[in-house]
This record gives sequence, C-alpha cells and structure tokens, in this order.
Amino acid sequence: MPQALLEALETSLRDQLHDGAVYLLIDPFLGDVEPQIDTHPRHPLPNGGTQVPAAQWPYLIELKGAQDPLLARSIEWAAHEHLCACINGSGAYRIGGWLQPHAENGGPALARQLGALLVASDSARTGRYLRLADRRVLALLDPPQLSAEASAIDWAQQLTGIARWIYLDTNFKLRLLHGRPGLAASKSLRLNVAHWRLVADAEAVNRSLMAWQGFRHPLPDDALAQVLVALERARLRGLREPEDLAAYVVETLRFPAFEQFPELQGRIDRALLTRQSLADRLRALRCHWS
Repeated sequence: MPQALLEALETSLRDQLHDGAVYLLIDPFLGDVEPQIDTHPRHPLPNGGTQVPAAQWPYLIELKGAQDPLLARSIEWAAHEHLCACINGSGAYRIGGWLQPHAENGGPALARQLGALLVASDSARTGRYLRLADRRVLALLDPPQLSAEASAIDWAQQLTGIARWIYLDTNFKLRLLHGRPGLAASKSLRLNVAHWRLVADAEAVNRSLMAWQGFRHPLPDDALAQVLVALERARLRGLREPEDLAAYVVETLRFPAFEQFPELQGRIDRALLTRQSLADRLRALRCHWS
C-alpha cells in the first residue's frame, strides 16, 4: 500500500475520534485476523439465536485511544484487504470499522448493542444474520446515492448510544455514521423490503464493485446504482451465480458495445450449458466488443 495513503487515512481517522477508548470491530466469518490479537481486551458480541458458529461471530477489541499503535495497524489491514479483493475480485474483509460509544455506554454495552443489530427480528426473517460487521454490507445500506426504492436508514436513531462508527469504503475513504446520545438499545436494525433485497444481492454486487475497481479508480458516486441496473440485465440473460453475474456486470460497465454483440446470448447459453466460467468466456471473446 502507498505509505502516503496509509498516513493520510491514519491522520483522518484520529481527527474524527474523541478522547477515550476506541473499539475495533472484527469480522472473522471467513477467518480471523492473523496473528490473533491477544494484547488488548476483547468484548464478544452476543449471538442472538443465529446458527453462526462462535468462531465466525464478530467481536470488539478495545484500543486505549486514538494513539494506540494497533489503530494504525488496523487501518493498514483494512486498506490491504480491500486492495487484495480488488485484485482477486473477492476476498475476506475482517476490519469492520472503528467505534466509540457515547459517554454513558462502555464496551460491554456497545457489544450488546452491536450483537442485537446483527440479528433480524422481523417475522419473515427472525434469527437471520445481518453481516454489518462486513463493511461492504454496511456500505450497501449507506450508499452515497440512494435508489428510488431504498429510502435512507435513520442511522442517528437506530445507532442511539454510538457516537461514531467509522469504516473504510470502496474508494479508500473513511465513512462516518453517528448515533444520538443516550443509553445503548439492544434492537435489531429495521430494514424495508428494498434494503433486504440489497442484502440478498450483496455477494453479486460486491464482486461487481471490486472487479470494476480493478479497472477504474475511484468508482463514481453512483457506482452502486449502475451495478444494480446492469445486474438486472444479467439476470435476464439467465445468469444466477454471483461470479457470473459480476463478470457480466463489469464487462458491460467497461465496454458500452458489449451487450450489442449479436452472438452474446448464444455464447452465454453455451457457457452455462458447459459450466464454463463466464469470465473466462468473455475474456476469450473480448476482441468482438473492446
């Protein structure tokens, strides 16, 4: 990673933090950080009835403050894992962000609050794991530009008790969520149907964003909206697997002539029939539209 970028991120993060403890959110769903952090207090998040194994459930690491050396290391981890994902088209995101509660709440209260936010409680999805500790999922629900269906979440209300939740987005920028002062509430995040649709599409959407960023940086503010439109067209072509959907989406975002290739549908059907990777098939055919 460019050292200038890391230093700028570190300075920006410290400027946004106030005095007191900082809590590093870790998502070990695809594997824990290595080596494991055993030098700082750990606050496990309660698991409210999901089927996720304890080893894959998020937890908080309590940092001494903004000057804690582990803060700078965690920024480097977050930037590095995103760079690797852009290169490979996918990857594990273990750094969920940096949080500070309002003064009346401490680490245990923050852990209880986050644990409740991660578990759906509505009648249709009770007990479903909402992976907010994966900052890509959090970013889907907090986009720079909203779709017509997905109204903005009232983060200030729903994060009452959390002074700041800072996370690194796809453009290597720090994003900030604020909660109102008050006692931490143990409630699940309230989402509408459009939000849940975004969560269901998270793998295909995020694979598309990461692959696209391998060719364009920074991504435009309406990157999510562009991906969602292209994703629907990909499904109309019969594609279902996230890897194939992402390959189609990125191809059409990179090359305006791609979808005008007369033999496209037949080539897609053949790839599906032979179970060939669509990304490999499109790479071999790219001379027709690039």
